[in-house]
Amino acid sequence: MSKNLKTEHSKYTILVVDDEQLIRDLIASFLAKLGHTCITATDGVDALNQLKEKKVDAVITDIKMPNMDGIMLTGELSSQYSDLPVMVMTAFDEEYSAGIAISIGAREFIKKPFSLDEFAIRLHKMINDSEAIKRLKRKEDGEEDLQELMEELEQSLKKG
Repeated sequence: MSKNLKTEHSKYTILVVDDEQLIRDLIASFLAKLGHTCITATDGVDALNQLKEKKVDAVITDIKMPNMDGIMLTGELSSQYSDLPVMVMTAFDEEYSAGIAISIGAREFIKKPFSLDEFAIRLHKMINDSEAIKRLKRKEDGEEDLQELMEELEQSLKKG
């Protein structure tokens, strides 16, 4: 089924953050097969450094990592890059729940082990939802700009 999940319309740049190289490599390889570009980081500190240099469309992060874990990273991403969608993945559901991840800004949560099809579906849903939100914000901003222009025009006409 994963072959059918390849997106025809868009290729995304996705940052994968995990301290286990095997996991990073497997996810990066799978994302490449789906047509996406992948950047990897070993922990939250590395991820934040990568984001200073590169633009990404989404972040996938593990929770348990040295230096800065995925929960702290997600919080930082929420404050510094509020429009950037984040998927949190973990094998430790006793310590960390989806509720915690979502409450600090994650848009998606997936428990390891997961199927590649489920992963791809959740990732693409998260990115599509994020794009829809951005379009809606742009439309609302455009309507506000139009309203301001109309008010300025009315004021000018009253003066003239």
